[in-house]
Order: sequence, then structure tokens, then C-alpha cells
Amino acid sequence: MRVHSIVCCVAIALALSSAAAAGDISVPDNNPAAGTACNVGPFGYAEARHQTLVPASMLGGKSFLINELCFAPCTNPAPTQVFSTLVVTFAHTTQGSLSTLLATNLAVDATIVLNGPVTWTPTYQQWSPMGLTGTFRYNGVDNLVVEVKFIGKTGSSLGCYRCGNIERAYKTGAGSFNIPTATTSMSALKMQFRFPDISLTITGSPRPGGKLTLDLLSGGDAGLPYQLGSSFGLGPIVLGPRQIDLSPDVLLALSVGNSLPSVFVNYSGVLDTSGTAKAGISLPAVPALVGISIYTAFVTLDPASPFGIRSISGAEKLAIIS
Repeated sequence: MRVHSIVCCVAIALALSSAAAAGDISVPDNNPAAGTACNVGPFGYAEARHQTLVPASMLGGKSFLINELCFAPCTNPAPTQVFSTLVVTFAHTTQGSLSTLLATNLAVDATIVLNGPVTWTPTYQQWSPMGLTGTFRYNGVDNLVVEVKFIGKTGSSLGCYRCGNIERAYKTGAGSFNIPTATTSMSALKMQFRFPDISLTITGSPRPGGKLTLDLLSGGDAGLPYQLGSSFGLGPIVLGPRQIDLSPDVLLALSVGNSLPSVFVNYSGVLDTSGTAKAGISLPAVPALVGISIYTAFVTLDPASPFGIRSISGAEKLAIIS
């Protein structure tokens, strides 16, 4: 590798060594120690199905990648909850109110972000995360439906604070896990959504000749330039107390240096007013690529920040398949 390529790789690697920050949005407010009432539904029952319609007006008007859901326990002490099956689903909707037909509320891009046996250890009057295993990209425009349903819960009854200005549709007790219809009321539980301030999502066909879309999001960096990089490994490259998550290899030099613009598409550019951008990878139609993994991350650029870098995403893995 040429000397200037190595220098380029190390500079980008140094920038990518910082950890991504996280943010949160709480609805209807950020106080986990108060509410209009202490509600035992749904977590006071062994089985329940509970949907909430969160208005877009409470979600900040920007796109973000939800990676955690929290509730605010009002039972002191908050007992551990053990679910034989717990399913959490998110979906966008343009509906202004919930339908009593629950499937209607999940008609658009319903995404399961937690599914399986779960042990939840909440904390009294603190935002208590459920432990989501998946993510959901909120589009910044529509209302959001959150469904929590479970069966086979054990543990003492748990109450959580509710509010009077968010709608819910719910059913509790035996047979409610898969019930098709429910009752609605303006008494949903308070919730907090957590998200990384900067994220990268890769979708598409990871096959030779396939095209992949890279969705960049850094909500606090609207209007700033960005730079993507891809490498064959995660390193690590240790620089003092820090560790990077891309390898300083030839692929990083080629992708950062714009040497293969037909493969690494829009690897540099400017984030829009929502802090988002799209880029792409067009994989060559070469069968020998099958089995190779590529790791990709991006930074936002700001001359006033250390190393000229404002924010840093985590690395996403792309495994090329046949």
C-alpha cells in the first residue's frame, strides 16, 4: 500500500475510534416519577395485548433509529417480570386514532423488535429499558404505533405511570395475546424511546452484482459533510486508550479515496436538513466475492472538532452471499 494511503487510513481510523453518543425522546414528558395515575395494565396481568398511538408531534420532527423502549414503574419496589413470550412491535401510521381492530393499527411496515422469553428487571420511578434486540427507523413524519403483548408472565403485579393525552388499545387476561379487537382509551403508559445519535443502516442484495443502500443518520449534524469508509476487518487498531472499528487496509484506502466511485457510491457528501443521506455499494459481479465480509462506518466533518470529526457511527457488517 502506498504511504499516503496508509496515512489516510490511519487518520480515518483515528476519527472512527470515538464511541457514538445516544439520545432519547420521552412521551409525553421526561419525568419517570409521576403520571396521571399508576396503572397495573398491562404488566399487572399474566397475559395482555397493549397498543399505543404516539403522535408525531411528540417525537421531535426528525428521523431516528429506535433501539430501546422504556417504561416508568410506579410500584415500589418494582418487581422483576418474567415472560415466557414477550413481543414488541413498532409501526408507522397516518391514522389519527387507534382502530379497535388491532391489525389495522399495524398495517404499515410493522417491525418486531423483541420476541421471545424475557426477564425484565425494572426500577421504581426510573426509565426502565425492556432490552430490545431489534431496531426501528422512525421516519420523522408519521404517528408511531407501539404494541407490547405477552403471555405466561410471572412475578408480582407491576404498575407503570400513565398519561391522559396518548391513546391506547388494550386487552388483558386469558386469551388476550392474540385477540383481534380491543378497547380504546386516552390512558396509555408513559414511554421513553432511546436511539443512537448517529447510525448507519445497510439494506439490499449482498450478492455479487447486487446493489445495497446505505442510510446515514446523524440528527445533530444536519448540513455537515460526511465521509464513509469500508474495510475488510474491524481491526482493532489501538491508539493510546482508544480502539478503532475499521482496519487500515487497502479497501479503506480505496473507499475513502474515491478510487472506485462505481462501487462505493456517494461515499462523501452532505447530510440534509434532517441529518440524513443515502449512499450505496454496487458489488462487482465476481463470484469470488462470496464469503467475504465488509465493514462500513461514517463520520461527519467539522473543522472545529478534534481531528475535524464531529460524530462517528458504529461499523456495520456486510457478508457477501451467493
